[in-house]
Amino acid sequence: MIRACVAFGRIVSLSSLDSASVTLDKSQLHVLHSCRYHVSSKNFKRNRGRVLVSFKSVTKLPDLEASAKLSPQQVTSILELYQRRFEIQEGAVKSVDINRLPANDPIEDRDGFANIGPSQFLFGVYDGHGGCGCSTTVSERLFQYITISLANYGLLEDVNSGNLGFNNLVKWYQKDNYSERNQRLYHRAITRYVSESLAAHEPTSIEQHLKDAFVRLDHDIIQEGLPTESNRDFHPDSLQAAMSGSCANVAYIDDTDLYVANLGDCRAVLGVKIQEQEYAAVPLSNTHDAHNASEIRRILDHHKNESTNIIRNNRLFGELMPLRAFGDIRYKLSITEAKELERFLNMQSQVRGYYDNKVVPPNYKTPPYLISEPEVIQHKLTPKDKFLVLASDGLFDMLTPEKVVKLVAGHIDGKQILIDPQMDTNMSLKDVNRYLVERKTKLANRSIDDNAATHLIRNALGPEHRQISYYLSLPDNVCRTQRDDMTVAVIFFDSDYIKDKNVSESMVKK
Repeated sequence: MIRACVAFGRIVSLSSLDSASVTLDKSQLHVLHSCRYHVSSKNFKRNRGRVLVSFKSVTKLPDLEASAKLSPQQVTSILELYQRRFEIQEGAVKSVDINRLPANDPIEDRDGFANIGPSQFLFGVYDGHGGCGCSTTVSERLFQYITISLANYGLLEDVNSGNLGFNNLVKWYQKDNYSERNQRLYHRAITRYVSESLAAHEPTSIEQHLKDAFVRLDHDIIQEGLPTESNRDFHPDSLQAAMSGSCANVAYIDDTDLYVANLGDCRAVLGVKIQEQEYAAVPLSNTHDAHNASEIRRILDHHKNESTNIIRNNRLFGELMPLRAFGDIRYKLSITEAKELERFLNMQSQVRGYYDNKVVPPNYKTPPYLISEPEVIQHKLTPKDKFLVLASDGLFDMLTPEKVVKLVAGHIDGKQILIDPQMDTNMSLKDVNRYLVERKTKLANRSIDDNAATHLIRNALGPEHRQISYYLSLPDNVCRTQRDDMTVAVIFFDSDYIKDKNVSESMVKK
């Protein structure tokens, strides 16, 4: 019976049934109460594998699709609520369009965009699960860890001596202020990391620096979340950050060198212009989930003779979808530490969080099972590389990478056709006619959204108005059964700069 309510949840607000004109018998009421529990924001991710069978025994249910009556103006206002644009015009980066659309309440996605040096940029999208504690912490701290990991000896000495303050490591385009407690906590952690980096400083590859930063931040999140007597940094918020988890996709751009560090199931896709009117979608990340055969092999190679227990229902221990992530402390602790944490949670109900007091998964034998080391893909930008899309899996659940690139390319063409006429006096009548037909087609397909990230979210939900209105009208306790949080960043490149840079580098090599 508890497997009977996703389709039911899709068409009715569970919280509003008490006032609806619906007659339920005892068995139907039992299903209704189960639905309320399993699609709640706290329990849905953990139980959605169970709630797969449609609920057909309740009749005369309110039709949410028919009642979704948002006007086009209201739809646009909702979609534009969190959109941002930054005109950068430095190095290979021209600008970035950003937007997000919640499904969870509160939203579990986060993002971050910053400059860390001349023509050096970091762009990040973070997809949280089990709450927003971990994704928030990662978005606030990861760029500092990356900056320290990439830093030369002189910069490390400046930070260590106090000549360069902790808050000056990263120049944020937009940043929320830390709480006073977090400011102290983060400062102590960065100070330790700088000191240890100085003591063991050894230049290595960019790829390894990025991996080191991810792993070190995750180590600190886990240690800060352990309620031990020796942990002076312990606080319920730190435990919540460690108990929840987050995927991450970070693009590091150093002049014309692009590195994408991915952890989990966010994605990065490059839009490459092959020829006029034709773009190719080039993936720059791999999803770390049960559909990735190499990920399954990696896990099973590290946990011999556990193949029947580790991956069940395409999830880690039948529970967690991503196979790499920040946080998720319960898949990383030693058995002794996990049992100690479980005892602590049994005594502290207010900090149990997402998994209540069930810390140790069944058949937990050879931890850690979850890693925080990202997979890094390097790419040398060329003039054909027009944009990079970073997004949480909420977008790619609804759009293929090819469709994403096609939509952004169309968005570029739709804007360009208005501001950059291509006609000249030397064109033949045939060329003029071809141009006018092409212009008419582009104008007809032109997006109503000025922001490319908003354009992608709109098309993920629709693009037909009635369907978008339906999605945006869903109550909070039903919305998450239909879609995930979406966070999207579209980074546009300066082709002229990249071309000139590549020519200069070629001449130097000769």
